Parts: sequence; C-alpha cells; structure tokens
Amino acid sequence: MTREKIMTQLFEFSSPTYYKWTKQDKRKIFDLLNYAFTNNELEEFIKTGKIDKIEELGNKTYLFDSSMKFYKTAKHISNFKVAKNLLLLLENNYKQNNNSVIIEKIAESIYKSDKELFEYFENDKNIEVVTSMKLALLNLIQKQDIFVLEYISKNRKEIEKNSLKKSAKYLNKIDFLYSNNFHRI
Repeated sequence: MTREKIMTQLFEFSSPTYYKWTKQDKRKIFDLLNYAFTNNELEEFIKTGKIDKIEELGNKTYLFDSSMKFYKTAKHISNFKVAKNLLLLLENNYKQNNNSVIIEKIAESIYKSDKELFEYFENDKNIEVVTSMKLALLNLIQKQDIFVLEYISKNRKEIEKNSLKKSAKYLNKIDFLYSNNFHRI
C-alpha cells in the first residue's frame, strides 16, 4: 500500500486533502508519522487496531517494573540474601518444570529449602521466624501474575543487577507495608 493510501485510510479523507495537508499546510502530524512509523506498522494498525512492536514494548516495561517491585518487596519481607535466594529458587523451579511456573511446586520448594533459601542450620532457635517468613514469601508469590513470575524466572540476573542501582523509581509506600506486617507476625 502506498503512503498516500495509508494516510487516506488512517485519517478517512480524500487524496486531495492529503496533498493539501502535506504540501500546502505542511501539518506536523505527517512529519511525526513518517518519523515514528513504517508503512507496514501503519497498515498493521489499520487492519488490527494495534502495532505489535508497541504492544511488546509496553508489556516488557510492565513485567520489568512488576518484577522489580516483587524483588524489593521480598527484600523488605526478609532480607537481601533471602530475596536473592528466592529468585534463584524461582529460576531453578522454572527450569525443573519444563519452563513453566507451577505455584504448588514453588510452595513445595520454599517449605523444603531451609538451608538453600534461608541458610538456616539446626542450631538456630528461630524456627517460628523462618516459618512465618516462608508463609509471607509464599503469600507474595501467590499474589503475582504468572507472567511476572515467568519473567522473573527468565531474567533473574537482570533483575538482581538493576536492583543494585540506586533508584527511588521502584520504591513505593506499599513496599514498606509488607515489611511492617512481617515484623508483627
């Protein structure tokens, strides 16, 4: 499809109007459309009402932001080391289950993993604290969308790396509420 045909369908006007707007009036909207979109992308929008490239970009941002919030909340519920071990546990569980997230298997792994997750040994007397922490972490996992858990499992290293950056963007008031609730248990 030609650019003229695309624009006439997109704006629902005639070819003479298109030429008037682009040649005589020199409207900036056409500069923007030429700058930002290819013919194929605009055709895709006309046919489907969306552009896949933009949809994917929005989904990645949402998944990354949700994953960062999850990790920060896990750190507030427990501590840095436990949160890092939790991400590793999620990644390993994902791989062991043929690249799929199964909440029941994750719960099983959390309750069986005193040494791996909490680096907890027999001589520790804080069994109640560890048990309540397990419950709080499992509750956090159950509240997550499966797609977020899958993203975390696939991108653990990126999440850990980005969490080290000093950024208030991911710190919200809600992050601290989980921490306060855990200490009350």
